[in-house]
Amino acid sequence: MNAMSIHNRFEKKQPRRVRLGITRGQAILFLLTFSLFFYLLTELVFASSAHKETLKGKEVTVRSGDSLWTIAVRHHHSEKVDVRDLIFDIKMANNLDSNLIYPGQTLFIPETD
Repeated sequence: MNAMSIHNRFEKKQPRRVRLGITRGQAILFLLTFSLFFYLLTELVFASSAHKETLKGKEVTVRSGDSLWTIAVRHHHSEKVDVRDLIFDIKMANNLDSNLIYPGQTLFIPETD
């Protein structure tokens, strides 16, 4: 053994430095994810307000004894559109899952062509 090998054998090993931070790939992935999230969030916010503005029609307050059928018949003025289609349009415009409506409830009646 030479002096060099003995010296290196007892030398204190230096700990490896751990690199802190993010890699370029992680930064790109984060930016893409953030951009997609921001895009979807703005689409949801502006889509809900824009949808209300484009619909033409009127608002009606439900009276006691009213049903979707009676309201649709009362506001059905076009021979081209079936009453059942108007009921479907009323349910879609008001986000109704069922045919239940209550007195005092305000419904948007879309205009039929």
